[in-house]
Amino acid sequence: MNNIVNFYNAYDEESRVSTNKARKVEFNVTTSILNEYIRHQDKIIELGAGTGVYSFYYANKGNEVVATDITPKHVEIIKEKLSKVSNTIKLQAEVANAIDLKQYDSESFDVVLCLGPMYHLVNEKDREACISENLRILKKGGILAIAYINKHYVLNSIMSQDKNFLTHGFIDKILSGGTIEEGEKECFWTDAFFTTPTDMELLSSKFNTKIIDHVATDGISPLLGKLVDEMNDEEYEAWTYYNLCSCREKSILGSSNHALLICRK
Repeated sequence: MNNIVNFYNAYDEESRVSTNKARKVEFNVTTSILNEYIRHQDKIIELGAGTGVYSFYYANKGNEVVATDITPKHVEIIKEKLSKVSNTIKLQAEVANAIDLKQYDSESFDVVLCLGPMYHLVNEKDREACISENLRILKKGGILAIAYINKHYVLNSIMSQDKNFLTHGFIDKILSGGTIEEGEKECFWTDAFFTTPTDMELLSSKFNTKIIDHVATDGISPLLGKLVDEMNDEEYEAWTYYNLCSCREKSILGSSNHALLICRK
């Protein structure tokens, strides 16, 4: 996990879903879908919270929220933001590893938001440990939401931006294993895992969960970044509306940059 922590220590995570319109599509769709399942009284833990964009959103809606991240820098940023807002919101920030949540009691939360860890778990056992731990701390009947990145979006995006990756070797690597690790020739990010909707559903089927929703959260918006960013407010509202209307369309799900699998324990 050192590669992940080191990467995010030097990365501006705060801007990832808030700097431009194209990136905000993911936040807008994710919260719109989650709002169909999260109740006002639900206690939420967010794993891989980054600098707390989603955690603050739900805390400001009145939920009790625990925001966690493996990167201490992110947790400090959340605490700094907390020091500047009303103390009436119920939000705390802690360093935690999503594959080992021993500091939390079993069945402590109504909702577990795993909105970042799956991106970086290159080992299958770690991915299974992550879901297992997520479910352990989740109450029976509770909601587990797992975000992931689609390998077919990644191939289209990276190969179209950098022809050095337009090779059979890179294509085969992403399609077969779906992982990249720092130090490898084909690594364009940090240690990362990319998958497909079918494989994510197969992974969740190993556990005692029921899939209740599965959505594309940003489609190809990041690929069309400049076009989306230049939309006026009315155009952007229509674009977001389209993404919400199409997010459950199976033919779109696997080509979306980010996707969200929602399960009930």
